[in-house]
Amino acid sequence: MGRHIVVVGAGIVGASVAYHTARAGAAVTLLDAGRPGAGVTADSFAWVGASGVRTGPAAGIRATATEEYRRVEAELPGLPVTWSGSLSWRAEGSVPEAGPGQEIVDAATVMTLEPNLRQPPEWAVWAPDDGAVDPVGVTERLVAGARAHGARVHLDTAVTAVRRDAAGQVAGVETAVGPLSGTTVVLAAGVATAALGASLGVRVPVEPSPCPLFRLRAPAGLVRTVVNTEDFDLRPVAADRLIAAADSPARTLAAVRSTFRGAGSVELLGTRLGVRPMPADGEPIVGPVADVPGLYLAVMHSAVTLAPAMGRLIARELVDGIDEPTLSGCRPDRF
Repeated sequence: MGRHIVVVGAGIVGASVAYHTARAGAAVTLLDAGRPGAGVTADSFAWVGASGVRTGPAAGIRATATEEYRRVEAELPGLPVTWSGSLSWRAEGSVPEAGPGQEIVDAATVMTLEPNLRQPPEWAVWAPDDGAVDPVGVTERLVAGARAHGARVHLDTAVTAVRRDAAGQVAGVETAVGPLSGTTVVLAAGVATAALGASLGVRVPVEPSPCPLFRLRAPAGLVRTVVNTEDFDLRPVAADRLIAAADSPARTLAAVRSTFRGAGSVELLGTRLGVRPMPADGEPIVGPVADVPGLYLAVMHSAVTLAPAMGRLIARELVDGIDEPTLSGCRPDRF
């Protein structure tokens, strides 16, 4: 892999790759058909936690999520992250099991954390180190950081194809405004990665997966943490604004009103239906493509959670030439 890196896609993953590779000393060009984070990144619930999925090839990377965000937060002051902690519970069942960085709390403790609950659960899982981010704000900050380290950024510039030389080596990309040269091309274009790969004869098994997100107006302070229940994922984004990830706006609104005291005035402001990239086995697809020298894939679900860690690991591979063992289970050749 060469040190002139073209990153296709300025969502949160592409922005992180551009920032980390530029910071590591590579010549970097970042392109996007729109604006930073304006695609599916903007439609993410953006809960950042080190718990959750505990198995699979990316489990170890997910476990570093909060640590990696705190690292980037130190490198890029002003990163829009809120470390509120998260509370998870279900309506019925035995005492839940706590994972790393989590603790089981009783109803009295739950009420100190979320005092507006109508009926606190008997038990809940409290993850004090969890947080949430403004995904577009983080993406914009990563792009600005990449620029500060010398990256060239071309926005509103669609990539139409990956260029190859006579020997089959990647030579850059074709865009709507002309070609751009590069010795390595990183495809971090979400669901569009599949089409770009297919034009090279490379199968990228990624399908679009709908992700509804609801914006709500609510009394200030109604919700204080990231709340995860059977009915919704819910968190504050401003003094009188919440966002919820769930299936139905009507059911979500009813569930919020019945879960919290003083929530009768909560109203739906809008709905967004994003299309997140979902790999066939649910795990990230990250690494070089053997049949196309110079091509590197970076497409994944839980992109907001994984972006800082993946950006750092990918930069080590592309710039430092280190074969990262933590990415071994995420390679494209597993399919």
